[in-house]
Amino acid sequence: MIVIMLGVLFLLLFLTVPIGISLGVSCIAAFSAADLGSNMIAMLAQSTVTSIDSFSLLAIPFFMLVGSLMERGGIAKKLVDVAEMLTGSMAGGLGMAAIVASMFFAAISGSGPATAAAIGGIMLGAMKAQGYSRGYGGAVIAAGSTIGPVIPPSIPMIMYGVTVGVSVSYLFIAGIIPGILMGGVLMLYNYYASKKRGYRGIEVQGKSVKEKLQVYKKAIPAILMPIIILGGIYSGVFTPTESSVIGVVYALFVSVLVYHSLSWKEFTQALFDAAITSATLMILFGAANTFGRILTMYDIPTMITEGMLAITQSKILIMIMINLALLIIGMFIDTISSIVLFGPIFAPIAIALGYDPLHFGIIMVVNLCIGMITPPMGGNLFVAQRVSGSTFEEIIKDTFPMIIVLFALLAVLIVFPSITLILPRLMGYLG
Repeated sequence: MIVIMLGVLFLLLFLTVPIGISLGVSCIAAFSAADLGSNMIAMLAQSTVTSIDSFSLLAIPFFMLVGSLMERGGIAKKLVDVAEMLTGSMAGGLGMAAIVASMFFAAISGSGPATAAAIGGIMLGAMKAQGYSRGYGGAVIAAGSTIGPVIPPSIPMIMYGVTVGVSVSYLFIAGIIPGILMGGVLMLYNYYASKKRGYRGIEVQGKSVKEKLQVYKKAIPAILMPIIILGGIYSGVFTPTESSVIGVVYALFVSVLVYHSLSWKEFTQALFDAAITSATLMILFGAANTFGRILTMYDIPTMITEGMLAITQSKILIMIMINLALLIIGMFIDTISSIVLFGPIFAPIAIALGYDPLHFGIIMVVNLCIGMITPPMGGNLFVAQRVSGSTFEEIIKDTFPMIIVLFALLAVLIVFPSITLILPRLMGYLG
């Protein structure tokens, strides 16, 4: 039964059938092999609906809508203006600003591709005018977009929390320091590369104090958005799901009544984009969850755990094997699908080795995010390539050193779990 299910899945993926449909059909094949008769379609439907009937998952469509409203309502542009004011005068200032803006945007939207599209659409024109090559500009946007699912709120972390059974709030808290470190190491590399390439900063020093204060003043409502969303979660005023709804209301308020930059047409398009993306994710999650239940029912995760432990008892070697597997998976499958499919398999192995499930969740998300800018099929890499107008050869040449830098940071996070766990423990986490 399992052989048939996996065979059908890989065949459909090879034929480029969408992964949600591939998972659903492979589950039907498994039910058919088990000779469940006419009940198999009903079982798949019931299992899918039960899987997505979760209060935590309600946050996904609302955070998707927040990201769309930010992009269309002028909020993202105000965050970029602040980022340029803070870092623009340094060597490679616009690259710095793109990374800082990605961190700001990540603190609201929680989506890597959304970060690449929004920040890239705003920043790349100015970067080209400042003399940045198309490949390097696209590489900075691609690398910066990896921060999106790490700094909270994070849609992949919501998926991991629901799938593995870990507190989403604590996952959000655990992602803060790793996300900031990702931005920090990328900015350090950008400074070094920009000095070498001669990418100068923009002339923000020529602005008067009054002009600078005016930029900051206009951006205050935009900057308050992540403070309200994250502050409410960490203070216990509302849950991550409730914060997503508050984020939508606040984004509408700022876009319509403060910046006056959101038309009715743009609002309806934002609703449409969020609905389509969310529906796709929910179908995928439901089918993947059913797929995972079948694997669990036949003790596949336990067999994989025992198999890896039979090869070696070394925690380091097994974690290297898991991370190499995640890197390869992240190259070909999007982050959310990977988490739903492989989280229930790899998390028990990590826990059996003594890793905290919260710590492993951050490692998994960071690794898969790096995979999204790693060829041959890095999703964020192709978004940045399209936005920048560069060729694949141009963008991958400049992205590769950033991938190395991020993997070095990932190794540090694996070796020193206290980096990830210090904030959750300060907030009462006992795991």
